[in-house]
Amino acid sequence: MELLKPYAHLRGFNYVPSTAVNDIAFWRDYDEALVERELTFAQRLGLNSARPFLAFVVYEHDPKSFLARLTHFVRTAHDRGISVMPVVWDSCFDDTRPTINSTENKWIPNPGVQRLGPEFWPAGEAYCRDIVQALGPEPGLAMWDIMNEPLITSWVGEDAPDREERKGAIWNFVHHFCGLMKELDSAHPITVGVANAATLAPVVDHVDVLSFHDYRPTRAAIRANIEEGIQVAEANQKPLFISELACLARANPYDVTLELCQEIGIGWYLWELMIGVSRWRDIHGVVYPDGSVRDPSIAAAIRGFYRRRGPDVIPPAVDKEGAGTRVLAQAETWLGTPDADYAQGLALLETIANLLEAGEHVPMNAPPSAKVLALADSEESPASRAELVRLLVLWSETLAAVKA
Repeated sequence: MELLKPYAHLRGFNYVPSTAVNDIAFWRDYDEALVERELTFAQRLGLNSARPFLAFVVYEHDPKSFLARLTHFVRTAHDRGISVMPVVWDSCFDDTRPTINSTENKWIPNPGVQRLGPEFWPAGEAYCRDIVQALGPEPGLAMWDIMNEPLITSWVGEDAPDREERKGAIWNFVHHFCGLMKELDSAHPITVGVANAATLAPVVDHVDVLSFHDYRPTRAAIRANIEEGIQVAEANQKPLFISELACLARANPYDVTLELCQEIGIGWYLWELMIGVSRWRDIHGVVYPDGSVRDPSIAAAIRGFYRRRGPDVIPPAVDKEGAGTRVLAQAETWLGTPDADYAQGLALLETIANLLEAGEHVPMNAPPSAKVLALADSEESPASRAELVRLLVLWSETLAAVKA
């Protein structure tokens, strides 16, 4: 467990700006004010390290601008107490050829499978030299992630006729650039963020720090993945952390996996900070562009507070002081009064919505209060009054059932 300590403090996040459909758009259309605002959200959450994915084609198009943007990002993060671990190359997910003009809402590999061979390496080496020269002196630079998930690409799928040769090309690329980055920057450690602990073996001799990802669906599976990583770390006497975790579509909730990480004492980077326009918006992300959050339990978990799930949970008693009984009686009177005051009806509806939410009696993917606010923002009309009546009847029945 001593090997976890150097990076146990990590409370990191993967980052794509809320306006970017992919990482090419991130750096091509770089928005300083947006980055400053969104990294401030990370600071407010208590997050302390960022993992942005770089884009060679943007560098290739305009090296000077790319490096200036990268430097701005690292300095902006550092000003907020956030270190940066840039991802130099990325293998995910297919054989799409990156282009500077990409507007596809998909994850695009970097530099792309077309450029893995040694004929590309001189250009890739120049890129690495330039980013090291730009960021090496920056106090906000934490380390380098040389390549994200090297084998998580359909290019080496089961049906590929030369699958082993293709896998070899990827590992040759990874190992070459691991060695190069060590030569270029001996002051900062390097890692390779592999897909899971079982795939650490091909990189263990080439990195200073081990990192892997976890999207497992149960506590037992998450723990097993972490324990496998710890075994590899202990066998090779190298530090360890998790560079990606949490996915709502893989039964890997933020609060569950973060609680296990705290219990075990391993550092982490969650996927991802922003809920924006990228393909991940409906299964990942903590903060909306306006600073509101998807689920306060995620923000709480980042801060080290977790939902109680034991047998001694004390359920909220929303009618303990009679508020539920009173508002139901008032709602019944309002519903039975012709041309009842619209504002009063809205207040009753909001009271019931608040009791249902506070008592955890409704799904929070569509909180009742959101509908109340929408009605309050609209002009009174026959349609809005009809909707108010419908919701007041519906939610009164729900509250009556749960308070009994």
